[in-house]
Amino acid sequence: MVASDSLEFAGFAQALSPIFSPEKIATILSNLPPKCKIFGFDIGEYSGDDGMDVVLSAMHDGAARKSMDVYFFLNDGSRFRLLRTLQRRYVLEPIEVGFAIEAGVCFVTEKTGEYAWRITGYTAGDGTFRRVSEWTTNRMRTGGRETNVGYERSFSYETLIADEHYYGSNSNRTFIRQKYYDLPVYPADLSLPDGMRSMIGDSSGLMIASGGSSWYGPDDCSIFCSAQYDSSTVTFRIRAHDDRLLYHAWADSADHLDLLFDLSRRNRIRPDGTPQTYAPATQFGIRIIMGDGGMRTPVVELLGEAVAKRFGDAVSVTTVPDAAEFQTYTFTVRVPLALFTNGAALQPTGFVCVYHDVDHDGMRQWASLAATAREYIPGNPTTYGMLHFISDPVAEYEWENLRVIKLAEQLQRAGIIP
Repeated sequence: MVASDSLEFAGFAQALSPIFSPEKIATILSNLPPKCKIFGFDIGEYSGDDGMDVVLSAMHDGAARKSMDVYFFLNDGSRFRLLRTLQRRYVLEPIEVGFAIEAGVCFVTEKTGEYAWRITGYTAGDGTFRRVSEWTTNRMRTGGRETNVGYERSFSYETLIADEHYYGSNSNRTFIRQKYYDLPVYPADLSLPDGMRSMIGDSSGLMIASGGSSWYGPDDCSIFCSAQYDSSTVTFRIRAHDDRLLYHAWADSADHLDLLFDLSRRNRIRPDGTPQTYAPATQFGIRIIMGDGGMRTPVVELLGEAVAKRFGDAVSVTTVPDAAEFQTYTFTVRVPLALFTNGAALQPTGFVCVYHDVDHDGMRQWASLAATAREYIPGNPTTYGMLHFISDPVAEYEWENLRVIKLAEQLQRAGIIP
């Protein structure tokens, strides 16, 4: 350790002394290991209570090589309460782990490789400590080497929207820039803690990938989608609203819903920046032609002949009209889990849910597309969103119930529990 890179307890206390009392600062130091050095800290509000909270990084004697701990402290009246301790690693120097508290979120920065960084956002409001955002950057690799194609991705755990960017690392060129929903697929028997979102979609104009002039607002059409999995099946539930159903023998002239999957697991572009290509055998889709809301009930078609031959018999679709809302339908789509496996592992998969809405019987080419990927282009898997499987959402969100922790502390101080 270089002395100028770190603070002893006395130096840290002196840095905080213009803001907090010595007694209050001592409640931070009492939660740190003895003989540790503090390498970085920040002060700000990330708990939603207008108090000035503290986050810091420290390394203690005997710590694993290139490893340090990040401590989150909540301003709790006359003291600071330790909320959570997370471990972070650095590549060259401990100061690579840094902090910024802004707009109610604590952002923790870390270097993860020669060209790779990660910034994770945390908040402690509403009685939970949880991860709310993540931004990563790196360079694409081929043959074990980094290329000149940079990649960055930001993701909000609160909206489930990802912003993905491929660019020339030595130029100002942008290859792909797109936003899409990333659908989390949770175990079917799991009860999600409060604050964990499971459904993607909305009813705003941001969902309209094309044909915006034919879309007349939330009452025109909208889609929402969620998914769960068990040992054999992935079950999608889609809620579709369309104020007027129009049927036609040709799908392009009819209202229909598509679930599209890219099973290739390829990057959006090749490592040299050229467009990616996709074999037809890696594409699969489920099309539901809505019918007319009367005699013509929804009809299901499978897209992607190669995959349909292998898995089509295991696909099922059921439709339930919503009795409480006019022209709203709930679809339950079941597909085999084997569609998403590579060996024994469940793989992230390209995915988009699209509603093709025709509103004018005499002008059926005037259609709008509501999609869970904002730059969606029909027939182009590069423009799809994603789905990924989460077996442990508590670990995924780094979620902690602060009310339970505080209650346990109170019971300990009262001597009720050891």
